[in-house]
Amino acid sequence: MFVPILTNSKKKLSLAYLMIFMIKLKHPVFRYLTFLIGVLLLGFISTKANLSCFTHDESYTYLSFPHYSFMDIVSYKQSYTNNHLLNTLFMKYSEKVFGNSELALRFPNILLFVVYMLFVFLFFRKAKPLFALSIFVLLCTNPLLVDLFGLARGYGLSCGFMLMSLYFFVRYFRKGGAHNILLFHLGALLAILSSFTLLTFYAALLLVYNVIRFLDSKFIDETKFRFFQINKIHLAPFLVVLFILYEPVRRVIKFNNFDFGGKDGFYSDTITHLIEHTLHNSFSSPILLVVFQVLFSLVVLFPFIQILQKVWKKEVPFFKNQIGLICSTFLLLTIAVAIILQHHLLGSDYPILRFSIYLFPLFMLHIGYALLYFLDNGFVKMVQGIALGLAIMSVISFTSKANIYTCAEWAYDSETKNMLLELQNYLGKNKRNASKIKLGINWLFEPTILFYTKTLNLDWLQSVDRNGISEQDDYYYLFEYELDQLNPEDYEVIAAFEQTKTFLLKNKKRMPF
Repeated sequence: MFVPILTNSKKKLSLAYLMIFMIKLKHPVFRYLTFLIGVLLLGFISTKANLSCFTHDESYTYLSFPHYSFMDIVSYKQSYTNNHLLNTLFMKYSEKVFGNSELALRFPNILLFVVYMLFVFLFFRKAKPLFALSIFVLLCTNPLLVDLFGLARGYGLSCGFMLMSLYFFVRYFRKGGAHNILLFHLGALLAILSSFTLLTFYAALLLVYNVIRFLDSKFIDETKFRFFQINKIHLAPFLVVLFILYEPVRRVIKFNNFDFGGKDGFYSDTITHLIEHTLHNSFSSPILLVVFQVLFSLVVLFPFIQILQKVWKKEVPFFKNQIGLICSTFLLLTIAVAIILQHHLLGSDYPILRFSIYLFPLFMLHIGYALLYFLDNGFVKMVQGIALGLAIMSVISFTSKANIYTCAEWAYDSETKNMLLELQNYLGKNKRNASKIKLGINWLFEPTILFYTKTLNLDWLQSVDRNGISEQDDYYYLFEYELDQLNPEDYEVIAAFEQTKTFLLKNKKRMPF
């Protein structure tokens, strides 16, 4: 969801004409448009996965974890938070089948983007087609989220499996069926194995299940609430999940500090980053931030109050027809309480940046269900106009920010591969002795350089380290702000990379010719 400021009246008029045109389209066209948009997004992320440089965290994972055995990986023998367990397994076996190119190692994440888009579509497929298309676009054109599906990391995987889990959770309340419960647990398990942050999501949904069943028993059906009776359907799958997760979760809690998030507060950290994710990082005003913090809170609190009122009045149709809104409302509130309690009781940091991205699809689904409530109550044109307007602006924002070479929070690594190829080309044109080249670097580049040293067989390059630069280095690769560490007379610029503001330099003391 993104609301850009359009100052050009022609742009406003064009958007208005586009909205009118979309509203007048026939229903079957929207399904084709949804499919077309999905294919275009898949093509974009596949191209990006193939062309963009491997990043710091991806490289560290590749070099550190996939070479372990299956059992060592699933038991979390290397219990470091960078080791996203399911991503490590996917990377291990994708390399065996497809090789170690960027696209091959990222391929499982691209497949999960298809899963993500599929479940986004399924959530609202029975709503009015224009509305369903608009919500699909809102959920699938977030720049950071799409970026994460193009990386060999666990964040995109976790969001795809999370939506799978939530879909079958909501579906159980509509249609029943033990298979829906099993698929809910399976999706949650896979999401957690992709990123342990999703433990909060799983625990919250189990609590939400009991809250909804309690409200149903006490106020709708007016029957006795039997905790063990209603939860026995969860017993077997929950025990399986517990068995699989116990050891890795125990080890990650024991050996990690969870100090990679925010420390200021739930609103200052998590809610602020959720707003930035939702608005595509398109605002900077402190006043606007407070306004959006209030708005985001009201978007959840108003439905919560409405739900309690409807349940108290025993309005059965609302409880049955708006189960999606009920689930999303209670889920967001429960996750918020859980995050705050974890911080105060366990010392966990508040989720920020990519660690909070899983909240974006949950929040947007909630907005979709809230709008759907008004749609079902006769506000068809108004709701479809709002949803379509937001979707169009989200597309505009996404296309303006889309970049097939830069990846999310690791933009500094976007030129690392090109730097190595540039250095290789330079060495090929200039005579050098048989000894290996020593490259001095900023520590941030170390994993990616080591990744390409291995995968591109750069046998002319010594293994780089994190010890900084020294006079013994033959060449340097540094950020612009680090150049003052060197005497300008002692180096020659071989290549400058504008996007990352980095420089490849030759140490003239070591390599005078």
